[in-house]
Amino acid sequence: MRATDPPADTASPRGSEAPLELGPVGNVFYFVDDVPVAVAWYAARLRRSPAVMTERLAAFDVNGVRLTIHGVDEFDDRGPAGVAAYWDVPDVDGVAAEWIAHGAVAHRGPKTVSTGERLCQLIDPFGNLFCVRQELPNTAEGGE
Repeated sequence: MRATDPPADTASPRGSEAPLELGPVGNVFYFVDDVPVAVAWYAARLRRSPAVMTERLAAFDVNGVRLTIHGVDEFDDRGPAGVAAYWDVPDVDGVAAEWIAHGAVAHRGPKTVSTGERLCQLIDPFGNLFCVRQELPNTAEGGE
């Protein structure tokens, strides 16, 4: 079976089993070629020091969620690959402007989407997708 093939077990989620209990996201990993350089860049952008620092990784505590900078290895490479985790911020445009001024590139947005959220996907200087989200008060200006 290839990774893209649908699973053989396609049991209905409405069966007798209880739903899988998932908590909030606890850790988001970004893979980079040069851990010390990426840690310095993220420390400046996040305005905080890593809570954990080892030879292969550094983890920042971002309001109860870990953002881990990890060296590229044989299992994981850097870059956007179909998953976009959005961090809530009070001002998407302000964050985007600051990060772009420090080497990030706007990948998508900033823009207001049909759900009324203001979103922006940024590519950090290390090739990873960093996304920010702002909930706007009762607006749905179209978009996505």
